[in-house]
Amino acid sequence: MTAEKEKNYYIKKKRMLMRQFDAGLTIGKKILTDYFGEDKFKELSTKTREEFEQLLPQLPYIGGSDNFLNDSLINAAILLPLLRNFEKEGLDFNEIGKLTYSLYEVFFKVIPTAVEPFSEKYLHVLKKAAQTSKLREYPDDWVYDFIEGDGATFTYGIDYSECAVCKLYKNQEMGHLMPIVCIADFEDAHIHGYSLKRSQTIGNGAPICDFRFNKEETTPKAWPLGNLPEFKNN
Repeated sequence: MTAEKEKNYYIKKKRMLMRQFDAGLTIGKKILTDYFGEDKFKELSTKTREEFEQLLPQLPYIGGSDNFLNDSLINAAILLPLLRNFEKEGLDFNEIGKLTYSLYEVFFKVIPTAVEPFSEKYLHVLKKAAQTSKLREYPDDWVYDFIEGDGATFTYGIDYSECAVCKLYKNQEMGHLMPIVCIADFEDAHIHGYSLKRSQTIGNGAPICDFRFNKEETTPKAWPLGNLPEFKNN
């Protein structure tokens, strides 16, 4: 019964997830239309929507709504067919990165943050979830440690040793574009007014992603990518 529930989780939510995908396309329409033109945008919209619908049964179950990171996996799945089609259109890594970052800029201006990243309630949930992640109940989930702040340079940190998005993209033969996916975190922090620093990511080939957050500072723009330590240290 449990296995069947996990298998059908995203299928049961298909209508809602398709609306979420459509909303993302609407938010990014001007960026994509300016880049590709109206006709190509319509073509890409149709293709990527069909591919996202086909992807839904393949998405790994990681606890559903009980996992507060499940929305991050869904957002990455929405982005995946777009990135795949950017490549099919002949864009190289840098072109895909620049275009995708432009999409991040408009998305995070429109979409409110789902959590208050420095609230006591959120930190309590995060610490408990970090402990639970080490049980590895779901093989395709994240595994991570909560890092207490040092009282000076960062408020708290998270060290991810396994990444659900990396696993999904690798399974979909899109792992080479994970470094572009990862920079969404910087734009999220930039728009919402707190600091994120990171020296390495699994998506860039490192063993961990070392997030360090500071509520007293802000995050600069993450473009161009070569300025980020996680790229310099790769």
